[in-house]
Amino acid sequence: MTIVETPPATAGFTRYAMITCAVVAPLTLALSLLFAPFTTTAEGEPYIRGLVANLDSYPLWSWISVLSFVTFIPAIFAVSKVARSGRPVLGLAGMILAFILALPVTVNTDDVIYAAAKAGLDVPTTNRLITELNEGLPTSLLGFTFFFSLLGFVLLGIAALSSAAPKWAAIAMIVAPFLIPIAWIAQLGNLAAGAAWLVFAAASGGIALALPRS
Repeated sequence: MTIVETPPATAGFTRYAMITCAVVAPLTLALSLLFAPFTTTAEGEPYIRGLVANLDSYPLWSWISVLSFVTFIPAIFAVSKVARSGRPVLGLAGMILAFILALPVTVNTDDVIYAAAKAGLDVPTTNRLITELNEGLPTSLLGFTFFFSLLGFVLLGIAALSSAAPKWAAIAMIVAPFLIPIAWIAQLGNLAAGAAWLVFAAASGGIALALPRS
């Protein structure tokens, strides 16, 4: 049997690249919420009016979202690898659920609002369109899969408690997925929404630091 060894330089680059992704993916989300020019935790017409009033800034935020989406895949791999080293079965279950976050299973309603505004639709019409997209499609139930992905990260945090990851990072990974939806459910504002993702970024990066060095 032939064994292919990874050169130390390549292994080191891969490790640090994955750690970087583990921090960048949630950090970009946190920054986009903290510096958003309108209240991102609002719902319905108030949210749409806020986005439409700041339409010129949306292209920048949309590209930041792309960066976050792309880096979330290696970030999940990084956290999962460490978590599975502690509790393999629980880590695998967490990884499978967590990957739902990286799958485009729902419509990006912000893009729809942007396109509707560019097309000249008024806010009430856009709101009805968004409501139908969220509630009237055959696949609308997939919108709830976001909560399953958060559950996956909780499981990864629990599994990471038995790994070489810092205990504070594992505990933060257990807590952060609960903080994220609370900011929207309670409509606490951009600071609370961004802070939840900052906790997630610290947890993700902290766990990824325990990636094997070779």
